[in-house]
Amino acid sequence: MKEKDRATDKQSRISLKDKELFIFDIEGVVLRSIDDDDINVDSKVVETLEKLRENGKKIAFLSNISRTPFFRVAEILVDFGLAKSQNEVFTAGKVAVEYIKQRKKKARVFVISERGLIVDFEIDNSVELVFEKPVDFVVVGMKRNINFEELNFALECILEGAELISVGYTNYYRGRFGSKEGVFIGDLPICEMLSFASGKRYIKIGKPDPLIFGFVLAEFGVNPKFAVMVGDKLETDIKGAKNLGITAVLVRSSQTKKHFVPPSKSFPYDKPDLEIDSLDEILDYL
Repeated sequence: MKEKDRATDKQSRISLKDKELFIFDIEGVVLRSIDDDDINVDSKVVETLEKLRENGKKIAFLSNISRTPFFRVAEILVDFGLAKSQNEVFTAGKVAVEYIKQRKKKARVFVISERGLIVDFEIDNSVELVFEKPVDFVVVGMKRNINFEELNFALECILEGAELISVGYTNYYRGRFGSKEGVFIGDLPICEMLSFASGKRYIKIGKPDPLIFGFVLAEFGVNPKFAVMVGDKLETDIKGAKNLGITAVLVRSSQTKKHFVPPSKSFPYDKPDLEIDSLDEILDYL
């Protein structure tokens, strides 16, 4: 039997009927980009989500986004009929806030990021956004105009005991900032630099790290073996799901080219359980 035929035969035997929770990547799967001036939603995507709900499935939306505040991401998904409420929406920024709240009450947090992640911390009264010591947590997200003054302050805080957190899991970002269009450094390299300088490890919040997946599963009370992750990136969506025993579905035709992460060193392990060309094909496996 040819390799392609074997793959097709394997997929034909997969059933998603017993799955309880379907987690969808946002950018590249249900929307092209959250930053588009004119956001268009494919009616087939909305119909697919509705049919999953009619079959008793729980729906969640998960993104490594930190540059856009959680409330805005949730607002867009609800307004376009994708999410039923903001309780179905999870971003790296939202999970970072919740993680810190669980770690320490009234934590003092210094954030290096663009407005999105800063807003996530500003609107939550359980944490305090600060720009002076003492600092409990240094949180790094996407910032395309980062400067050495804030990096040096962050390093001082880490050396004095602050915990370092990377939000977004991006190696670099290709896009536009002001009048400049090109490549911008992501949160991971910044944290790698601060980690190397301080000799301290850091926490990663974003796919494929298990922390962000675990947060979603806990919110819905679902065991990983009864969950499905539907994404467009092997290095984040698929790898993260497979690491936790979540069924991984790759949408081949919708891969976004904005965010880049370090390539996987274990490609065979990161192969999806199912590959589809359009989101509505997932209904064929119920």
